[in-house]
Amino acid sequence: MQEFKHFIVLILLLSIGKTTAQGTITIEHKTKRFIGDISMFDRGKYVNAHISEFNSNSAFESFKAAYNISADYPGGRQFWYPISKVKDGVIPSVSNKFNGVRTVFPQMIATQKETKLFYDDNLNYAVDDISQFSIDLADYVARSLKDDWARVAKYLEPLNEPMIHAKNYIKDGFSTAKVNAINVKICNFYRDLGQAVHATPELANVKMMGYAAAFPEYESGDFQLWNDRFKMFIDIAGEDMDVFSIHLYDGVGGVNNKSGRRSGSNSEAILDLIETYSFIRLGVVKPLAVSEFGRLVPNQPGWTANNGTSNYEPITNSQAVRSQLHMIMNFMERTDKFEIATPFNTELPDFTSQFSKSSIWINDTNGVPQLTMRKYFYEMMKDLEGYRVWIESDNIDVQTQAFVKDNKLVVMLNNLNDITQTIDLNLVDATDLASVDIKTLKIFEDKVPELTETTVTQVPNDISLVYGETAVLTYNFNNPVQFDDAIQSKKYHCAEYLKPINANTDVAFPFTGVVKTQGKATLRLGVARAHGLSLTPEVRINGTQITYPSDVVRGYDQLNRGQFFGLMEIPFNIDLLNNGQNTVSVRFNDGGGRAVSAILQVHDSATSLSTEDNQFKNLDITMFPNPVKQGVSAKFNDGKAYQYELYTITGQKITKATGDEINTSGLGSGIYIIHIKDENHSKAIKLVVE
Repeated sequence: MQEFKHFIVLILLLSIGKTTAQGTITIEHKTKRFIGDISMFDRGKYVNAHISEFNSNSAFESFKAAYNISADYPGGRQFWYPISKVKDGVIPSVSNKFNGVRTVFPQMIATQKETKLFYDDNLNYAVDDISQFSIDLADYVARSLKDDWARVAKYLEPLNEPMIHAKNYIKDGFSTAKVNAINVKICNFYRDLGQAVHATPELANVKMMGYAAAFPEYESGDFQLWNDRFKMFIDIAGEDMDVFSIHLYDGVGGVNNKSGRRSGSNSEAILDLIETYSFIRLGVVKPLAVSEFGRLVPNQPGWTANNGTSNYEPITNSQAVRSQLHMIMNFMERTDKFEIATPFNTELPDFTSQFSKSSIWINDTNGVPQLTMRKYFYEMMKDLEGYRVWIESDNIDVQTQAFVKDNKLVVMLNNLNDITQTIDLNLVDATDLASVDIKTLKIFEDKVPELTETTVTQVPNDISLVYGETAVLTYNFNNPVQFDDAIQSKKYHCAEYLKPINANTDVAFPFTGVVKTQGKATLRLGVARAHGLSLTPEVRINGTQITYPSDVVRGYDQLNRGQFFGLMEIPFNIDLLNNGQNTVSVRFNDGGGRAVSAILQVHDSATSLSTEDNQFKNLDITMFPNPVKQGVSAKFNDGKAYQYELYTITGQKITKATGDEINTSGLGSGIYIIHIKDENHSKAIKLVVE
């Protein structure tokens, strides 16, 4: 009966015949993709929890074993480091227990509340000078980590969400100036601690992270909130930070989140803004971290602290998983400039505690720990391993990732669109495929999530995803996948930002140091505008106007936010770029708002695989013409005769022959795969017949 149910689900989900689709996903699993210089998927960056479990815990050990998490993983965030031992401003003594460079826990972030810095109720922190205490406190933390702290986290994030609490330390009436004065002291402490840690050779493995920004509505007040918080932080402490960190949450209230979603274009624009200002102010793009993310889920009705009422409810608990999967797909696209992501999934099994609503396991009425709905984040991530490969979606609302390890290709998809999206799946080379495992996760507003798993032996042609649905497809091949091509994705940042938009007036972004290559290119344009204003500017690359798709904004329209602040991802012909100097200009037909940031992202298809990765490097063969008209012969470019096999895109063999050309008479229009062999090498070539 269960198998029959899976069969019915599969018929609804995957079509073997052609359907009317809202886009196509193209998968080239033999093309290794590098983001910067990184291709290998680092699970330690992306599979984490807001947990600190250094002691034996059977529930935690079972959780790790179930979801492909290292057995020695102690968790991802702890509110405990030397500053925690400071009481009422009294700095403890430091013992000399350790020598040499300290070993660190590689996925752990250590943080604490700002009350350790602002401990004295008698001080007026908006006015009083605490600079010496800040320096002394920083010196103590560095000495303690060096000499007597047993468990040193790799990431030191000194204070948790400190700037939203600055108002708590104001006396004699609130003012923005007083808040800013306190925030300056927060930035000074980060600077002092960063300098103390970096001046301590024994702490070479510790990375300074800051500032754990919360509620980053930086467009507020025409970016005054940005100027008063993260910009000021970078100006004061940026040089002494190794990583810039932030917290990103979708709002509360139903599927559409009444206080707005950061999933999609908004979170992309926020992170691009930080990258851009890092480049402008510091001359380098420092890595990012998201030390908390997900969705704000409400307390249960009637729950208050210590009243013995449960604050755990499965449907409420599950809502954050949708947002976490949305966002992790974004973070994985930044892997060369990204340190770590920690979803706010906690370890509070007592169902009466406040954050049991966010816990990964909860004790049942007999005190036995049971995994909660938060397990589904890890379920959908557990199969991701290996090298990143090229995958492309022409539907901007369907996020994609793909990885190859040995004989497995794992494809992860996620739908940001409020409406169900049906997408064609184009696996460019299906030869040697044995089966496909399909796992999908739907998360609902009014019932617990639905996980479906099944296996098919035919290549699925398409897939339908409801809003927030995630799918993981594992393509199982008979033999290990061999890479025969590579693509490198890299970014160029502009040294100008936050440009005002005036009607029918060009907003220019200059770029330097661009290396022209072949492949694909995208303009990442951050835009902040009032609702109702245009989001379809004229775009020119070095003076040439481009055309682009009608939808270049990931996810929803942000109408339940105060204004639109998001990223427009605009593809263009890479041939329009110059070596060196380039100018991108955008022009709106109405005024108001800002063109916030501009980044050129190029996908260089001229990248070569390294010798150890590429057993086909010496067999440099292409075909011409390609595409080729029906009835016209396509020839091997070197004029040699090769033994080859011709396959359809779905892996059906058409012929096996030897020669220096392929006659396309009798072939229908479409994509074909040619497998070529000589004495020592082989290669696959795509041939497009028109």
